[in-house]
Amino acid sequence: MENGGSMNLLDYGEASWENAEKNRYILCRFINPNKLTSYLRQCKVIDEQDEDEVLNSRLLESKVNRAGRLLDILHTKGERGYVVFLESLELYYPDLYKLVTGKEPTRRCSTIVVEEGQEGLIQFLMNEVIKLQQQSRAKDVQRVDSMTKCRTLEDEHKKLRRANQELHTFQERYNKMKEERNNYNDELIKVKDDNYQLAMRFAQLSEEKNMAVMRSRDLQLEIDQLKHKLNKVEEECKMERRQSLKLKNDIENRPRKEQIFELERENEVLKIKLQELQCIIQPGPLPDSDKAILDILEHDRQEALEDRQELVNRLYNLHEEVRQAEELRDKYLEEKEDLELKCSTLVKDCEMYKNRMNTVMVQLEEVERERDQAFKSRDDAQHLVSQCLIDKDKYRKQIRELEEKSDELQIEIVRKEAKIVNLECKLRRMVKENGLDQSLPRDITPLIIAQHFGQPDGNTGGPSEDSGEDIVDDQEPKLQRRCNLKGRVSTNLKLFFKISHGILLFKNILCKIVSFFTIDDHDLDMSSYGPSSIHSSSSSHQSESMDSYDLEQVNNIFRKFSLERPFRPSLTSGPPQNPLRPVQSLLLSGENLLSDVTLIGGNDSGIFVSSVQSGSETEQAGVKVGHHLLLLEGSVRGEAQSVALDTCTKEEAHWTLQRCTGQVHLHYKSNYDGYRRLLKDIEDGTVVSGDSFYIRLNLNISSQLDNCSLNVRCDEVVHVLDTMHQGKCEWLCARVDPFTNKDTEKGTIPSYSRAQQLLLVKIQKLMCRGGREEVDTLQRLRNTLQPEEPTPSQDPKSSPRLSRASVFIFQLLQFVSRVDNKYKRMNSNERVRIVNGGNPSSVSRPDTSDPESDLTKSLNLIPYSLVTPQQCQRKRPVLFTPNILAKTIVQKFLNLGGAMEFNICKPDIVTKDEFLMKQKIEPIIYSKEKQACTYECITPENIEAVAFKNKHCLLEADLSCVKDLLRREIYPIVIFIKICERNIKKLSRRLPLRVDSEEEFLKMCRSKEKELETLPCLYAGVEPDCWGGVEDLVRIIKDKIFEEQKKTVWVEQDLL
Repeated sequence: MENGGSMNLLDYGEASWENAEKNRYILCRFINPNKLTSYLRQCKVIDEQDEDEVLNSRLLESKVNRAGRLLDILHTKGERGYVVFLESLELYYPDLYKLVTGKEPTRRCSTIVVEEGQEGLIQFLMNEVIKLQQQSRAKDVQRVDSMTKCRTLEDEHKKLRRANQELHTFQERYNKMKEERNNYNDELIKVKDDNYQLAMRFAQLSEEKNMAVMRSRDLQLEIDQLKHKLNKVEEECKMERRQSLKLKNDIENRPRKEQIFELERENEVLKIKLQELQCIIQPGPLPDSDKAILDILEHDRQEALEDRQELVNRLYNLHEEVRQAEELRDKYLEEKEDLELKCSTLVKDCEMYKNRMNTVMVQLEEVERERDQAFKSRDDAQHLVSQCLIDKDKYRKQIRELEEKSDELQIEIVRKEAKIVNLECKLRRMVKENGLDQSLPRDITPLIIAQHFGQPDGNTGGPSEDSGEDIVDDQEPKLQRRCNLKGRVSTNLKLFFKISHGILLFKNILCKIVSFFTIDDHDLDMSSYGPSSIHSSSSSHQSESMDSYDLEQVNNIFRKFSLERPFRPSLTSGPPQNPLRPVQSLLLSGENLLSDVTLIGGNDSGIFVSSVQSGSETEQAGVKVGHHLLLLEGSVRGEAQSVALDTCTKEEAHWTLQRCTGQVHLHYKSNYDGYRRLLKDIEDGTVVSGDSFYIRLNLNISSQLDNCSLNVRCDEVVHVLDTMHQGKCEWLCARVDPFTNKDTEKGTIPSYSRAQQLLLVKIQKLMCRGGREEVDTLQRLRNTLQPEEPTPSQDPKSSPRLSRASVFIFQLLQFVSRVDNKYKRMNSNERVRIVNGGNPSSVSRPDTSDPESDLTKSLNLIPYSLVTPQQCQRKRPVLFTPNILAKTIVQKFLNLGGAMEFNICKPDIVTKDEFLMKQKIEPIIYSKEKQACTYECITPENIEAVAFKNKHCLLEADLSCVKDLLRREIYPIVIFIKICERNIKKLSRRLPLRVDSEEEFLKMCRSKEKELETLPCLYAGVEPDCWGGVEDLVRIIKDKIFEEQKKTVWVEQDLL
């Protein structure tokens, strides 16, 4: 039976809950668990653990989920849970109670009465009443704040309307200028088209003329060749004719037939006689006398035969000589004929070339005449165009001046009206603070206020100049503070606009801004990358200088320095180009990414994963040891960014991974060889972490005062080896040998964000030493600020006070960069270098209206500047500053025997037109007007010509040419001669200084010293105590030049 009864109760409870489950969706949407849990705990249906689970569980993100979980817990309590749940609905949600039960609510709270009694019910109801009263008070406060905010917004609306009018004026002016530019652009396009058509026509005619000239030359060449062939044929014909005449003469002179027959007959007779004589001479018996006679005859015959033989031989020899002579004669005759032929050919060729040269000279004269005519036409056209342009520019300038005057007058009117609105707002707020806001209308004017409170008389303690007229004086707007209105209203108004009190207030503001920054190393751990501990010392004068809200905003502004992205040697943010291995990507959760992996490497070697936590989501996603991280895409500090991890430093990689939120895409590649090579280099000691870049310091850092291990001075170059040394917010660096560019002494320096705060502290130390003159200068700076805005809004980003503090701090740093360098020479340990440029660690982000981010981009707090080494083998040119000493020093160098190693640059002498044209084509290092319309100018080519002779080029140019030289890869040696009160008299006695007074000369020297800070390269200084005369100065400068020639050149590429 007991089991049956319990089953019936369970069935009844389930049946009751079924009715609630039918309306579960509506109940979960409209029920607020925060209201019901207190009542349910009073009824002891749920305990503290159930209440904490429903209200604070991270698994239950929405109100619907929490309400559903509350219903599930009450469902487990059975019928009692259902009854108490209905009573809570009856008490807080009567409509839902009627929906579930179908009955009208009676609000009996029977369960509390049963559990706690009447006293518990009364206590519960009192608590509820107190809560409702608190909510009512909050609503009243909110209503008052809303009304105040509404009035503030109305005042801002008026100001914005005035600003809108001013912007409309600027817009109209912009539209006019845009329309003029479009018209000029159309005219330029039309002129370009006409010029193009003329050029095309001229090119076509030139091409046709060239073709005709080429055709004429080809025809002339063919004529000359035909003439040459004709001459050759004529000579051959003459030669053949000569040979044919000789043959004819030989034929005519040959013997006749009768003579031949007669000779043949005589020959036959002689043969017969010879035979007869032989028959007579035949041997036979002869007498002795005959024999003697025969012997004599025989002897005579033998002698005659011998004589005849000699004659025959002689005749033969003569015949041979005659034959050889005839052959030589024929040969010489042939050679003579050939030479005559060649000679005649050469004569014809000479005549042909002479005619051709005459033709070319005639054509050349024609071309010269055409060229002279074209030059004359061009000069006339240029003169006409230049005259038209001069007239056009003159008229355009007059129109622009008139328009600017009109716009300035309109803008001045709008500004005057805006200042009147500001004064009305200030007076209304001051009267409101004294309880007079109900009697002060919103459209009251300053004149009515002055009449209402009356003019201050002589008993008020001020002269007549402090009357109400000064209140509405718009000639010199001043930064005015809200005073404590404790006395009479007229006295408070007079004190509010008192000018003399503002100087001391501004001095106090200046010292208090930087006094916030007390740097503590324990707060600069790499786990948070937060700002240094910033403490505000209490001061009784705080209400006179800056209120707590302004100081809070200044604190927030400079706190952002340490929250910005760390220093980046490379700002490339795109994906890596042409990787060695295929690039892969993973989708990871960014919240725990840095805690799951350990990174190693830097900007030089790349970022690698050295370890992965076992069992983490990152390991399950596929990240392994040895992966080379390339790119991270996702939300960083709440902004969608794409960060190239391949080129960032170790510090920036940790900073980026620590601030990732949500899902991020991580691009990587498997580069185990590079990872093992990096580990081996670290073990061998050749690298420290993988970071490697060079920086130039813009402040002095002391190891004792700035909590680091390396003493470095301003303008010194160090080699950064590790941006997270031992996991701390400090950089491991090494001094760089200026001659060999090798690392020497190693130590640590503060990181970039902390160095920014150190730079600000040093600026404060320099500025707080100023005397009365500096206070007056600060007063003039203070007076340039705009008047205070109306009552600040609740949003700090849109707060006008934040804008005021931002403008104040920005103008403070502008003032530091403009002041005299005597601040920086008070103490050598406090020397700073103000660099004109944006924050190098900033990356491109979308446009935002946040004034803090705008100020951070504008402030010039750059403690470290990225530099690159350059090696120069040739002799470098030399610049001297102050420039007034350059000419005298150059003459001294050349007179003291420096012509072997030094030389001056020979300038080009050009006309005015050529000078203007040369200015457009190439940079001019130095120029001087020599005579009327004649200029002397020095270009980089002239300097390189001296360097090719292996000599130093001595220049008399100003420092403004340094950047032009560096862009042309010409690295000058800058010699700065420091001048003080002690050695200026020695210079004035020895050197002819063309200055009016010594004070002006010192002032000019100090301005040149400020100009040196803007140079993208280092310079060599000559101290005033190291030389006693001009000869010593020249000798020291010569040694400095030789020393600088051996050093490495360091260049800031960001300043070029």
